[in-house]
Amino acid sequence: MSASVVTDLHGFRLERLRPLPVLGGSLGEYRHASGARLLHVAAPDESGALSVSFRTPPVSDAGHPHVLEHLVLMGSRRFPSRDAFQAWQRWQLLDYLNASTTRDWTAFTASGTVPADLLDTLDFLLDAAFHPLLEEGAFRQEAWRALPDGSLGGVILSEMTGALAHPARRLREATGAALFPDSAYAWASGGTPQALPDLSVQDVREYHARYYVPANLTVFAYGSLPLPEITRRVASVLRDLPTGEAAPAPRPVTGGLPELTVTHPRSAQTLLAWALPDGLSPLEVQGLNVLGLALLGHPDAPLHRAARALGGALADGSGLHADTAQPVLAAGVAADVDGGALLAALLETLRAPLGESEVRSALGRYTLSALDTQHHGFPYGVGLSFDVLGAAHHGHDPLPQTLSGVVQALHDLPDLPGFLADLARRCVISNPHRSVVRLRVAPDPDARRAPAGSAPGEVRESAPSGPPPVRAALRDRVRLPELPALHVGEVLGVPAYSARVPGALTQFSLTRDLPTPGARLDWLPAYLHLLPRSPLGQALTREVQALGATWSVNADTTHDPLDPARVTLSVTLNVRGLSARMPGVTAALGRAWASLDPVPPGAATLLRERAAQLRTLLPSQAAPLGMLRAALAVNAGFAAREACDGTTSFDLLDAAAAHPALQETLRALHAALWVRADLRAVMVADAPTGTLGSALRPLLSGLPLTASGALPPLNAPRSCPDLPGAAALAWPTVPFAHPDAAAFTVLGRALQDALHGPVRAQGGAYAVTVRALPEAGVLLAVSARDPQPGRTLDVFRAAAHHLPDLGDALEAARLGAARQVLPLRSRAMQARQAALDAHFGFGPHRAAFLRSLLSVTTDDVARAAALLTPPSPPAPVPAVALGVS
Repeated sequence: MSASVVTDLHGFRLERLRPLPVLGGSLGEYRHASGARLLHVAAPDESGALSVSFRTPPVSDAGHPHVLEHLVLMGSRRFPSRDAFQAWQRWQLLDYLNASTTRDWTAFTASGTVPADLLDTLDFLLDAAFHPLLEEGAFRQEAWRALPDGSLGGVILSEMTGALAHPARRLREATGAALFPDSAYAWASGGTPQALPDLSVQDVREYHARYYVPANLTVFAYGSLPLPEITRRVASVLRDLPTGEAAPAPRPVTGGLPELTVTHPRSAQTLLAWALPDGLSPLEVQGLNVLGLALLGHPDAPLHRAARALGGALADGSGLHADTAQPVLAAGVAADVDGGALLAALLETLRAPLGESEVRSALGRYTLSALDTQHHGFPYGVGLSFDVLGAAHHGHDPLPQTLSGVVQALHDLPDLPGFLADLARRCVISNPHRSVVRLRVAPDPDARRAPAGSAPGEVRESAPSGPPPVRAALRDRVRLPELPALHVGEVLGVPAYSARVPGALTQFSLTRDLPTPGARLDWLPAYLHLLPRSPLGQALTREVQALGATWSVNADTTHDPLDPARVTLSVTLNVRGLSARMPGVTAALGRAWASLDPVPPGAATLLRERAAQLRTLLPSQAAPLGMLRAALAVNAGFAAREACDGTTSFDLLDAAAAHPALQETLRALHAALWVRADLRAVMVADAPTGTLGSALRPLLSGLPLTASGALPPLNAPRSCPDLPGAAALAWPTVPFAHPDAAAFTVLGRALQDALHGPVRAQGGAYAVTVRALPEAGVLLAVSARDPQPGRTLDVFRAAAHHLPDLGDALEAARLGAARQVLPLRSRAMQARQAALDAHFGFGPHRAAFLRSLLSVTTDDVARAAALLTPPSPPAPVPAVALGVS
């Protein structure tokens, strides 16, 4: 141990310190005299993360840990307002702030690049956790309450009704109950709609007193935050608290139920799950991760093929899961099949030797995930916190195995396929700890009514949140990104943007713009779904992953900065991988693209299955689908996005499946998409920019120069299915280049804060989002898991009337808008965004928009808000609403 390492920080004594070479840092484990634990990942990353967490095993299906998670953030000793969490978010420059209830632990996590805001948020979270108010009124709003008609309402009741509408969630809960009976995993930590009304606020208070104690606390810290300051703040909170007792780590379970059947109103599935043995070595744990990728990691992997042979797609919940103390490997079929037949098919698949190429492909993908420590729209430290805390709360070593060097040990094994085959035999094939979990189609039970004599629960308005914290001016806190320098060149006639970005990874994309609307757009959903499952997709996955890279093809849209109704639809091939292996990756792509079939056998069946699956998921996807539908009603430019991602895609998939020229048309579309003419490339890597383009030549040389032929139209009917449990409202705003674009963005953030309380109080929606999309010229409001969408729409329609006199809150609204338009991105993603801005004409306007955002005034916001209200009764409201109960 280095002499410079401090072993005692405010009562936190260092127990173990280990290097993390991938991060250029270390993992330190500290213990306080109270029993509290601190896990500190030191890394040279300006984006820090902090988490306050407790082991919280559920004791029934009533949702004790989940309800407590909500109430903890609804007022505490120092921050007594019921909207304390929302108020705190308004005033901090954070990239992430959220709470999570897992199977048996709860975390309150924050991340950001402003150390003062992040450290103050630690104070807020500690006070919320140890000194919550736990008011009866907050409980009635969040958990459950009687409504005047005798039915039950409540935010969490609505949330869990929506969550359990997804077949995967029901299978997850049933798998825990089947494999781990008589343990905490037999209960739903989030609560079930049937059991939540059995919970009282006193039950929650007693649960808090038992589990939210210093001895049960684990704090996680990541990045370059000052550790002495973290320990000082935590220790000052712990000083006067009773120590309590730590919840015991989960004990290994050696046997479960042979079979368990649960119901779902629309989905029949059969899943076989194994609880893996306890006490595996780090090498074995890593090997199981690679084994899972080899068996399940792409559409033609062995367990996918086994499911198709049994008559359906792979079941929801298939995969290797580490959210329980004993990992679970599960696989099944999205159909009601005989459990014995499923077991026989899976065992036959597991006994078949894995090929060297399949194993190396899985190891390559796993290696890439271990080395990819960049932020891709989500703080890396937050994702790492779940790995570290999950292991710690389950009684395991918190060292992230992907960062420990074990991956290299797997590469060095003389017989990796043999090692994985032995793992499969010992941990799965010969493992009797398994259960068959069935999902059978049956109506959900009728909703519970309020107990006889129950008075309607009262939900009062929250007390004022108090004055805002003293902060530096927004201009001094917000740092505009320093974009990497772009170099523009040409490779085999294809324009190429390139940038040098530090790191071990290379990322590149090839993009084609398409005219919209047209036959290409109609066929695109079918093409995007089938390509990864085709001979081309299968070969690429094996070869490219073996080289430590991933590939994908996706469609996206870009609005015009001067006219948001003018939209460009783009199809992009994205590749990310280890820089040293990239020449081999592009060579493999070029060979496969030129010679292999982009259409799989049984294409029509695969499309029909996909359309049916999407319709099954409608209840759980109502909010994003509703946003698209509402946006389309005020901006026709959203038609392309609706065709690819909305309910229109269901009809297009069915129409493509029924078309007599399906295979020929998709091959023609593939050829037309990837001719060299009109492509453009973006490439970023830690290499001299002059050499980046040369890596593209092996791929581009495999693409044809031209293609000809027209595609037949699909003429698919538009079914426009109901979207239960969501309310969405859209208003047109102004083009991105308009002087008021920034004001609408700030207005969206201010309305998010203003509408959150009224909607949750009167309707019980789980979440409300209001957001301006400045590039698209649209302002959207949407609720999720909403039992009263009609009432929510009334609130949305009166949005301008709910907007308070901003005053000091203007700065908070501008801060929230700044977070929205300046999300945390890796340097590679910043370079790609700069290339897109240059191509589509946003470059000259982006800096002006950001400067304007930081100086929006209350008059600017009022002017934007006035456009949301008709000036006189005869004038129509420029908004379109969607609401289906």
